[in-house]
Amino acid sequence: MNFPPENFDKLREFLILYRQSEIELDIGKKSLNALVKMINNPDIVAMDNIVTLADKTNVSPASLTRLARLLGFNGFNQFQQIFKQRNKVSSDYYSQKAIELSDDKPASAKSIMRRQLSSTVKNMQYCIDNLNDDNISTAVRLLARASRVFVFGHKQSSAMANVLRYGLCLIRYDVQSLGQYEHGLTIALGQLKKNDLVVIFSSSPYSHLTVDIASMTKNLSCQVLAITDSVLSPLNDSSTVSINVPTESQFYTNSFGANLIFVESLLSLTAMELGDTAINKLKAHEALMTKVNANS
Repeated sequence: MNFPPENFDKLREFLILYRQSEIELDIGKKSLNALVKMINNPDIVAMDNIVTLADKTNVSPASLTRLARLLGFNGFNQFQQIFKQRNKVSSDYYSQKAIELSDDKPASAKSIMRRQLSSTVKNMQYCIDNLNDDNISTAVRLLARASRVFVFGHKQSSAMANVLRYGLCLIRYDVQSLGQYEHGLTIALGQLKKNDLVVIFSSSPYSHLTVDIASMTKNLSCQVLAITDSVLSPLNDSSTVSINVPTESQFYTNSFGANLIFVESLLSLTAMELGDTAINKLKAHEALMTKVNANS
């Protein structure tokens, strides 16, 4: 990894790798705690001066300067700039993928479909091979037993969130979208109570909104199930349990083929966990459909 980290996402990636002992650096405990707090609350770094920030992170201004230099920055001001640029940097993630597709125009429709199928199989195989039995058991138990379940996905991830929400509504009660986030984060989070389950979908490039919701949801003492794409995902740190399903492909955005297979499998496992409860809920749904069809 290059030092200093070139942007906020690279700084966050550094923290994850450091916690996994992939990077060796002599960071004291208090400075590490301060860095974690700053990454989880980036706006305070962008807006505050070094004295105010030091007070909020429980270290001295000199410690913040030493931390910045340890990470390769020439001082606190350069370190602060990547937080200020966090919401300004535009990504060419999607356009670069489209350029790759354009360079491959002679490819036939069938060859494109075969490549997509191959990517989906590889992504799903990775998920299965690296799936922790305890994690999947915990995820299923939470989906089946939580008093209320809220599901969230921003932008493209909202499609997968809707699939999970719809399937879960068929087999249990008290399932809904973590809604109205477009009206403000506080409206969405205001719905939550302690020990609710929040299921969050996100893949690279991770939206700041999703990362913020995951972090704040954890702070509300809710259970968080993250369905994300990598061990380096920022959602992993904010989750009670996380499942990694890669989204790599030649599609011009993230491929959710493997995610769909995983979600269908997760719903089937949850139905098995619920047993008669799921069967009775499905029967009630069928009865309602029969009644609605009879009246239409």
